[in-house]
Amino acid sequence: MEASERKVKLAQKLAEFRTRSQLEAAQKLLIELGIPLESCDIFLPKTPDCDRLETWLSKSFPWSFGQINWTQVKGSICLNWHSYDEVDSIFHQLCQSQQLGNSVINAMWFSAHHPVLEMQMELVRASLTKILVEDWDTWVFDPAAGWCIEIYHEGSICYGKPVND
Repeated sequence: MEASERKVKLAQKLAEFRTRSQLEAAQKLLIELGIPLESCDIFLPKTPDCDRLETWLSKSFPWSFGQINWTQVKGSICLNWHSYDEVDSIFHQLCQSQQLGNSVINAMWFSAHHPVLEMQMELVRASLTKILVEDWDTWVFDPAAGWCIEIYHEGSICYGKPVND
């Protein structure tokens, strides 16, 4: 076997190991969040599904300094929060007032090392505080229905629809 063939095989094994490790970490995260593994799809970073969802979010809303620039999103709703109890209540109120129901949604964190999760909205509502403390900023969104809720670490929670719809 030539050196280049060994290099290719070693790179493949390393990629497989990384994927397995990322999947195990994501499954552990779901367990910590109290979300049943069978109730959630996991899209690992740098995969086509994850890239598609990140692209939808980044192209659907105007961004400024790592958060959506809600002043440029017509009809958006932004509310302030000071504790996780408050954000939980505000999140539930937004879901109810916007009639978001129990659709399949995606949850994404600021850290590029986290996977994007796809699950029923009911699971997000039930585990919201645990989801939020996982990272600085969190986006809960539904590309099919065309909306996003951003929970920003400096105390705001905003809802809006894409600017290019």
